[in-house]
Amino acid sequence: MNKKELIRAVSRELDLPMSQDKITLVLGKAVEITKRTLAVGESVKWSGFGSFVMKEIPSKRLYSPKLKEYIVTKGTKRITFAPSRTK
Repeated sequence: MNKKELIRAVSRELDLPMSQDKITLVLGKAVEITKRTLAVGESVKWSGFGSFVMKEIPSKRLYSPKLKEYIVTKGTKRITFAPSRTK
């Protein structure tokens, strides 16, 4: 399902008369708020759906055969998703 299909499905499911433009705006704001929340390091939990968590990946020491020496990679952050256990 892509974004357009999701917006159409939400529009059909709502009993309230709401235009697809308003639904697009609401979904866009929800994604924007989720991004901002994750950027400051907080997790986002949607009950019945799952949670998004920012994880820190530590730096690693690896051997480079080309350089014939050990190098240290940079640590980074990654967003992970864990689905809800409730169905």
